[in-house]
Amino acid sequence: MAWFLAAVAALAAAASAHTQSGVDWSKAEAFNLLMVDDQFVPDHLSFRHGVPYRLHLENRGKDLHEFTAPEFLADALVRDPQILANAGQEVVVQPGQVADVYLVPMRAGTFPLTCADHDWDGMVGEIVVE
Repeated sequence: MAWFLAAVAALAAAASAHTQSGVDWSKAEAFNLLMVDDQFVPDHLSFRHGVPYRLHLENRGKDLHEFTAPEFLADALVRDPQILANAGQEVVVQPGQVADVYLVPMRAGTFPLTCADHDWDGMVGEIVVE
């Protein structure tokens, strides 16, 4: 019986790695983005379309920050859409917290990036998908 449960667990893990159009999320490339008060670091993000990424958002600021990129997120395959807020337009990260967004950019282009609460203070950037 123990071997059966182990086999079921292994199959479930393998199935979760290959979800949504056959994407192997275990091979996602890491991309780290810091959110500090009133800036993204880096503020220019570059991705390749069709490649899976783990976008690691870390809020090192004292305020709540958003990764607001409605056009980019709408054109991406997101593994866990529940991580998106505001009708899929952004990811909200509380001060001192992190969020990992697994996604595949599906269309080449240039997309605006803002923090919806701090764009007025220069917390903006650009996402380029090749």
